[in-house]
Amino acid sequence: MNWTQFLLSVAAVYALYYLLNIIFDLLKSRAQSPDEGEQDELVFSEEYQPQEIDTDAPSTSVAQTTDAEPQSRQAISSGPLHTTGGVSIKQLLTLVQDDLIEYTKAIPY
Repeated sequence: MNWTQFLLSVAAVYALYYLLNIIFDLLKSRAQSPDEGEQDELVFSEEYQPQEIDTDAPSTSVAQTTDAEPQSRQAISSGPLHTTGGVSIKQLLTLVQDDLIEYTKAIPY
């Protein structure tokens, strides 16, 4: 048996396997009644009660935020950032040995 015959036989076995799977799925879907298919239904229940909103009087907070937005655009700051910069591999291993950084996997050094 050469490689061509081997690969063709493997491809034929896979094709037969997938063909049988498709035929089995088609027969299984025909045997299933339409009422059973309706049981696979996902339902979400809302926990929040609807609120009635008065549209006659606009809220002052909405009016203030729309007026203030075009005048000044300020980004939300997470505080000052402190960095020490990049370190070389030798410095990194020294920091690991001194337990100054936390590592999750042992580093062979």
